[in-house]
Amino acid sequence: MKSLIFGYGITGQSIARYLTKHDIAFDIYDQNLKGPNINNQLPDQAKLGSYEMIYLSPGINLKKIYTKGEFNNIPYLTDLDIFFQEDNSYKIGITGTNGKSSCCYHLHQLLEDSQVIGNFGNPVLDNINNCSHSIIELSSFQLEKVKDVKLDFGVLLNIAPDHIDHHETFEEYVRIKNRIKESIISTEESDPKKLWSMISGRQLDEVQDIVLKELPHRRQHVLTKDKLVFINDSKATNLSALKFALNAMSSPYVLILCGDPNKEQYNSYKINGPTKVYIFGKHAKEISRKVSHPKKILFCNEGLASVMNQIFNDTYNCRTHVLFSPGHPSGQDYKNFEERGDHFIKLVLHSDDR
Repeated sequence: MKSLIFGYGITGQSIARYLTKHDIAFDIYDQNLKGPNINNQLPDQAKLGSYEMIYLSPGINLKKIYTKGEFNNIPYLTDLDIFFQEDNSYKIGITGTNGKSSCCYHLHQLLEDSQVIGNFGNPVLDNINNCSHSIIELSSFQLEKVKDVKLDFGVLLNIAPDHIDHHETFEEYVRIKNRIKESIISTEESDPKKLWSMISGRQLDEVQDIVLKELPHRRQHVLTKDKLVFINDSKATNLSALKFALNAMSSPYVLILCGDPNKEQYNSYKINGPTKVYIFGKHAKEISRKVSHPKKILFCNEGLASVMNQIFNDTYNCRTHVLFSPGHPSGQDYKNFEERGDHFIKLVLHSDDR
């Protein structure tokens, strides 16, 4: 009997490599991707039941596509289930609404013979038994579907409303995030140096003076030019991350927003701090209806370049920060936060061409 890979994104493709390596025959289902070996027709319950095993990708919303519970009794595995069975490293899982990637990246710099895998972008199945410590960034989608959380050490950084369109309620999102506490040891500590001490059993003062490198797109200083200081915080894909960025700012500064506000399904948010709030893109009107500020400037269906042109042409009496902290997932404006952050950096660095 064949198996089925359900969803053929980054994770699904890593599953394909794993199954091929182990001589397991499989079909592929993905609604959006085209290819000679990819089926675009959603398998019904009978078709699902004809497979030996379903290998399920994390982003699949089963409740949405199988509204009558057709998938309820179908056997399936995730890539994490396989990894937990076959990998012999000390497994550290890190989850939270914000700061997962940075915490993983910082801990990796401190922990010898370690790798960062999972939602970070490196599929777990491509990294079985590669080192002694595996730092796994875990999304709510992954925690929702994995059968057993077989982690040696689990970290819950924080919880704020996110992905409500997928999980339906904040309560369900909280329940899923809290699955990290099924780990053998779990903590809500967020300081990577303290985490290193807890995991290694060594003294904190051994790493206290180490300066850790930062990931891009997280309150990243891009350029100081004349009276303007440009900050790229494109990774702010929800209101919680936006609030964190706003609280870290010193006045005066202006804020740039974009993205799809319907992902979090919030009703209103009052912005305090910036002198101006620029809102651009295909979702600009939707954002404007939800956020309040005395000086909002809309660029409906216009791109970031239009916003930057106005910022460059304005007059400033003192040093002013320009904070690009979108506060929402990319929606129809960009493929992801990396693309929009790179676009912001490019526009800033090319300002000398003006």
